[in-house]
Amino acid sequence: SGEGLQGAHMITIRWEAFSFLPGFAMGTAAGALAGQYLGAGNPRKATQTVLACTAVAVGMMGILGLVFIFFGEFLTRIVSDDPVLMENTPTLLLICGVVQIFFAITLVVRQGLRGVGDTKWTFLITTVSSYGVRLPAAWFFGVHLGWGLPGIWLGLCGEFIVRASLFSARFIHGGWKRLSL
Repeated sequence: SGEGLQGAHMITIRWEAFSFLPGFAMGTAAGALAGQYLGAGNPRKATQTVLACTAVAVGMMGILGLVFIFFGEFLTRIVSDDPVLMENTPTLLLICGVVQIFFAITLVVRQGLRGVGDTKWTFLITTVSSYGVRLPAAWFFGVHLGWGLPGIWLGLCGEFIVRASLFSARFIHGGWKRLSL
């Protein structure tokens, strides 16, 4: 039965916010600073800034990912001891905990690329990974394979691995260093 699954989904997102909000903040910092450095003609410093912000976000989100993985039942019990929530939320927290480092890379490198004006590539990567990977994967695991909400979360969270790889490849490629702001 699907009763309580929306609650499990929402509780997981609320706990996950403790992780992605600091990552989003580091991404905002990376974008602003990298854009200033590139605008000042210093691509080396722009690169260092994005890497430093990524390292901070990976550290913070990685630690919280471990908390989600190892303390999912405890975190769920803080909110509710409803059997449906206790059965489902720790599994969702485990899934999202595993990908927190990839989520951190996605958040920071994407914002860093936006900050230096590489908006065409950030749009393309986000659109292709969202509609070409994320949604089909969520459907495939959740509906087609019948894994339900955990399958949907596998698809949604697993896409962060693809997205982090694509943003990292674009960042390493360095085409953004030749943009004029």
